[in-house]
Amino acid sequence: MNKVILDTSVLGLGHFNEQSRTGIFRVVEELFKGLHTSPSIELSLANTEHLPEMISYLKEHFPEKSFNIVNKNSDKVRAKLESSLISIFPFKSLPQKAVREAFVRTRGYLKPKFKFDTTSLSNYDIYHSPFLPIPEEFEGFAKPKKIITIHDLIPHIFPQFFGEWNKIITKKILASIDEHTTPICISEATKNDLCEATGIATNRVKVVHLAASKDIFYQESNQEKISRTLKKYNISAESKHLLSVSTLEPRKNLERTIRAFLKLIQQEHITDLNLVLVGTKGWQFDGIFEEIKSNPTLKERIITTGFVADEDLASLYSSAIGFVYPSLYEGFGLPPLEAMQCGTPVISSNKSSIPEVVSDAGLLVEPTDETAIAAAMFAFYKNEKLRNELSKKAILQASKFSWERFISEHVNIYQQVS
Repeated sequence: MNKVILDTSVLGLGHFNEQSRTGIFRVVEELFKGLHTSPSIELSLANTEHLPEMISYLKEHFPEKSFNIVNKNSDKVRAKLESSLISIFPFKSLPQKAVREAFVRTRGYLKPKFKFDTTSLSNYDIYHSPFLPIPEEFEGFAKPKKIITIHDLIPHIFPQFFGEWNKIITKKILASIDEHTTPICISEATKNDLCEATGIATNRVKVVHLAASKDIFYQESNQEKISRTLKKYNISAESKHLLSVSTLEPRKNLERTIRAFLKLIQQEHITDLNLVLVGTKGWQFDGIFEEIKSNPTLKERIITTGFVADEDLASLYSSAIGFVYPSLYEGFGLPPLEAMQCGTPVISSNKSSIPEVVSDAGLLVEPTDETAIAAAMFAFYKNEKLRNELSKKAILQASKFSWERFISEHVNIYQQVS
C-alpha cells in the first residue's frame, strides 16, 4: 500500500467560490475521491494554499471522516479556527461572506504559505501536486517521490491570452520539476509541449486522460426538466439552439464563433436558431460582448447565461442540436467530452489535444476559419440524420474515458514510481 500525500488546495479554492469550479477543480476532486476509496492507497492531504477553505470543504462533504493533514500543527490550528468561525454563519450568507473576506484579505496582506512538518515527510511514498508547483520544502528528499500534474502549457506557448498570474504560476510549475519529479500530463499533446519546452525525456512523462462525471453529464430524457432549465436561463424552447460552454476569454475563440453564427443566420436567412454561451467572464472578455453589441441582429439571438449550476448542465447539453467549441488550444478539452457524454454532436478544433478526445465522433475544423465553423453549424441545423449519427458515435467515444480508469492509472504510476 502506497502512502500518498495529495495537495488539495484547489478544492479549498472552489469550496466557497462556485466560479472557481472549473475543469481543474473537477479533476482534483475526482482524484481525491478516487484515492480516498482506493484499497491500494493510504491517503493524506496537504495544502500550500487555501487550507482553511479545504478544511471547510471536508467538513461539508465528509463530515464523518477524519483525514490526516501533513501541514505544520501551527498552520492547522490557525486554519481550523478560521474554518470554525466561518462555519458559525449559514453557508454563503452575507455575514459568512463578510467574515471570509476579512480573513482572505488578512492572508493576502500577510502572504503566508502553509508549511509542512519536514521531519515526517520521509514516512510517505508519494507527494502529488495535481496543479500547483512542488513546494521548495521537498527539495533534496529521497522520499517521498514527487509527482506533478501538468494540465497545459498554454500560458507559456501563447502568453498573449493570459494575465500575469497565469504566466507566473506556469513558470513556477515548470521550475519546480527537477530530475526527481515525475510529470503526469493529461494528453499526449500536453506531453509533447512539456518535453519541447523543458527538454525532459519523453520516457519520464506519463499520460493519463481525464473523464467527465457521469453524475453531471448524461443524456437527459426528462422533457419537463429540460423545459424548466431552458426557462430558468431564458432560452427559447420554440427555437433550436447551439451551445458553447467555456470561460469567456480570447483563447476559447468565441468572437469567431459569434461571427460564424452571424454569417450563418444572415446568409441562410435562419430565424429559428439561437446561440447559447455558458460560462463566467475570464481574462479580456470585453471583446466577446463588444462583438454581440456591435450587431443588433445578435442581441436577440445570442443568450449569455453566466455561471450554470452542475445540476442544469445535462439539460442544456441534451437540448442543444450541437455543441460548438473551436478553441485555439487546449491541454485536454473537457467540454467536448462532456457534450459527447450527453450525446450532443460536437463541432470543435482540429488543433492540440482536441483530436485525441473527439476523434471521428465530431466535426473538427480549423479554428481560425469562420467559414468552416459556420458550415459545420449549418450542417447540424439542416441535417438531423448527421446529428443522430454523430450523437451515437459521441456516446461511444465518450465511453472510452472514465474516472475509474483515471484513478487506476494513477495508482499504477504511484506503484511504479515508489
